[in-house]
Amino acid sequence: MTRALFFAFAQFGATHAHANTFSITVTAVGLKEDVVQIHRYADLFTMRTLPLAQELFNAERQATLTASVEGAMRIQLRIGERGCDLYVRPGSNYHIKAYDLGKARSLSGTTPLGITFLDLDPLDINALTTDVNERIDAFIAEDLATDEVAGMQAVDIQRKEGSQRPDSSQRPPTLFVTPVLSKARSDTFAFKLRRFYDAVDDEWFGHYLEYSIAGIQQGPQVNERKQFETQLQGKPILYDDPEYVRFIRNFYSESLERIYRYSADSLQIAATSKSKDALRRLFQHNDLLRESDRLAELVMIDQLYLNHARKMVRQVHAEAILADVMEHSTFIEHRTIAENMLWDLTTMRVGTMLPAMRLEDPSGKAVQLEDFTKGPTCIAITAGWCTYCATELAGLVQLGSTYPNAVDVIVIGLDEDLDAFNRMRKGSPQNEFTWLHAPAGSELRESLRLRSLPAFFLLNDGVLARSPAPPPSNGLGELFFKAKVEAEKGQRLKVWDD
Repeated sequence: MTRALFFAFAQFGATHAHANTFSITVTAVGLKEDVVQIHRYADLFTMRTLPLAQELFNAERQATLTASVEGAMRIQLRIGERGCDLYVRPGSNYHIKAYDLGKARSLSGTTPLGITFLDLDPLDINALTTDVNERIDAFIAEDLATDEVAGMQAVDIQRKEGSQRPDSSQRPPTLFVTPVLSKARSDTFAFKLRRFYDAVDDEWFGHYLEYSIAGIQQGPQVNERKQFETQLQGKPILYDDPEYVRFIRNFYSESLERIYRYSADSLQIAATSKSKDALRRLFQHNDLLRESDRLAELVMIDQLYLNHARKMVRQVHAEAILADVMEHSTFIEHRTIAENMLWDLTTMRVGTMLPAMRLEDPSGKAVQLEDFTKGPTCIAITAGWCTYCATELAGLVQLGSTYPNAVDVIVIGLDEDLDAFNRMRKGSPQNEFTWLHAPAGSELRESLRLRSLPAFFLLNDGVLARSPAPPPSNGLGELFFKAKVEAEKGQRLKVWDD
């Protein structure tokens, strides 16, 4: 139940010209990559990342990045395949040492990057959030462990006295049943935590602390009405506070499920209307959403986003309502969030074109992917450091030999540099494929919504036909065979249009 260092800033609309700047000087220790990047989060709900700045390391393995910022902002620092999050504010100037933590490389590009701040102020936002998170982690671990120990002791007593006390309702009150934090202990801990940080004069951190506390006090023993009145009623929505977002997501987590369970017909009518207002009014049948159109609309779009794969609301209706919010909401923050949600849900969907991406050929010359995607095409995303990828790539080579000229194959490598990519290419038994290197692998993963490697996609004349496609070990051969049959008929387009 570890709570990661977690803060983001939703930058809605264009950056104002008067926005202040921050700077980060990064010194790479034992890292061979040449480029350091920082990305911002478009909003706290989709966690979509957008590039903010990048620089090359100099001969001393040092680089300084600067960018504009309004308020507190969480950024993602990336060096090659490694990344970490930190916080910046107007006027922030940090010097950071970055290093490899020695952990296994993640197939999804989420390998953590180790960082050490030099001369960090104890009241800096990074120091404060890290400190409070560590204290809450320790409390949760201690509280659950204590209850479990007491519970196991109670179990031993129950077993010894089982013949005398057969009624389970009489079991000792300390018996550990579920990992629920003790309300008394939580309240005591919250009092001590507030008192400890009482001298910190920081409005944003004050919100962060309060909703961190509210989060640990959530649970089946909590009076929802009282918690609503304490934490939400009459208070502004904090789009830039990650603990607030975490809190409302948990607090309203069953709101769509309840509507579906008790008012399925009304939900169907509202969803079919594709109107944000009709569905929002249905959410406001909940007393804890009735007073605020803003909060009700935010909960509504978040529930549609989180439950898009379920059958409570048809996907086409959910996306239509999100589009209505994106275009017509009176709350500008919701327009941006809905736009990011639609991007996340529809990018890489069958029938769409691939997003733009930066690619280069084995010599380092920039190329355009559309120049290679005429007719049936298979795209394989891989990397030399992905050991399992080599197995599937060998299967792809075999398919290429079995069905020659049926499908054009493009292999895109996410290797850290061109030399590593070419070593992988030369080590492959098949060099008749088109080999391309992605110099910005993390950006490509974000654009293509990749969560694991290897990844395969089938296209008809540049349009996605299978996204993702099955790997060679589990069904890709059947699709290659179908392309071969169509090729023999003289049909080179839309061979997988079923």
